[in-house]
Amino acid sequence: SNDALYRQRCSGMYYKNDIPGSGSDSIITVKYDQSSKTNVAAIVYDWPDNDKFGHSKVYICDQNAIAAKYCPQSQLGGFIVNTNQTSSIVTYTFNATKNGQSFTYTINRTGYYCVAALPSPISDMKFLVTVDWKNPYGELPAMDYPKLPFYGVLTLVYLLIGIIWTVLSIIHRHDLLPLQHYLSGVILFIIVEMAFNWGYWFNYNMYGDSSTFLLCLVAVFNAGRNSISFFMLLIVCMGYGVVKPSLGSTMIKCRILTLAHFVFGVIYAAGTLLIDPETASPLVFLVIFPLALTMTTFYVWTLQSITNTLQTLEIRRQTVKSLMYKRLYRLLVFSVTVLAIFFVINMFNYVHRENADWIPNNWQKTWFLLDGWLNELMQDDIFDAERNSSRLSESPVYEQEKYGSSGGDRGETERLHDGDDGSVVFDIGDENDEKSTLRESGEISNASREMFNEDETSNYQDATGTD
Repeated sequence: SNDALYRQRCSGMYYKNDIPGSGSDSIITVKYDQSSKTNVAAIVYDWPDNDKFGHSKVYICDQNAIAAKYCPQSQLGGFIVNTNQTSSIVTYTFNATKNGQSFTYTINRTGYYCVAALPSPISDMKFLVTVDWKNPYGELPAMDYPKLPFYGVLTLVYLLIGIIWTVLSIIHRHDLLPLQHYLSGVILFIIVEMAFNWGYWFNYNMYGDSSTFLLCLVAVFNAGRNSISFFMLLIVCMGYGVVKPSLGSTMIKCRILTLAHFVFGVIYAAGTLLIDPETASPLVFLVIFPLALTMTTFYVWTLQSITNTLQTLEIRRQTVKSLMYKRLYRLLVFSVTVLAIFFVINMFNYVHRENADWIPNNWQKTWFLLDGWLNELMQDDIFDAERNSSRLSESPVYEQEKYGSSGGDRGETERLHDGDDGSVVFDIGDENDEKSTLRESGEISNASREMFNEDETSNYQDATGTD
């Protein structure tokens, strides 16, 4: 057997026509180092052809292999290749007596290519052969290349959303809810975070080396974005700024959970960027588990909160808000389902990571399983919450409904006023308890006082029948 002396390195490679705007060929350059003291047989091949060379663990064609009819005399000193089949295989033999030897392999189709080398004839002598993987787009490993256009597109999408949000915020600047000021900051943060993500991979692609400074920034921004997004989604589902103007001590608990998620997120983000998917060990679970725990806590708390908010809205018969929160609830259930599915998929992939065919068959999808899907899921969740809050504040709805026979004569009024008259966007009836709580805590704002005062006037007019 030649297995003990067999050396191999593999990497994904893109065909130039599969990369938009690329004009250069993808090539693999194999160089023979002159410090080697023996002839070296080398072979380059696409992974599906790995069963088309060698014979019963015998790779090099020597006199014994020729005698056993494993190879013809013409392959003496090189790798044994089945010449009767068309394949991607190219062989080359480096001669220890010659200087400056190398050969170039041109990629004609996207695939997972390997370079293998053995001393020829078989011996335990040391040798050095270097391999340069050159893709048409730059210096990024092929497994990471999709992240470059992915984060570029996300940056543009978030920038467009930010511009639209800014224009709408300026137009309705007198009518903005406190929640929407939070959302403005979140959008700005996400734009900057996505730009740094794209900048990190762009720099890596340009220079072929990871920038430690950009890596740290990306890790911090990534964790911050996820934490803030979950925080915003949670307080929206609790009804903050829409059903109730304050969360009281619950807001402190939300912030503590957000901080914990941020810390674990920094660890996870750094691990995602530093851990090679091809060599990941069980220690990767130490990176994933704490973040998964806080994420699960967020989801459970968020689903519980939106359920309670829906019950409150149904009791008050606030049908417009109730319909919007039901839509958000369905999105959250969908997100939890997707999260569970991807968790199972990742567990399945981890179990099969030792399978020799797993990476060659999945190298183009690994980045999405580890990183991309979470960005997509987070984007859908947070912007659905933002869209709902915007619609709630700008909805041209006037409805006055009773709580029911047991609820007395108190009604609920929602009015959209012209922003120029200084009025609030909407009024929520039956807020006496929240008003009292806010006054005791000292958190009530001028806008909230105006809302409550106008609510009291409206209720008085309804009771007396005056205009």
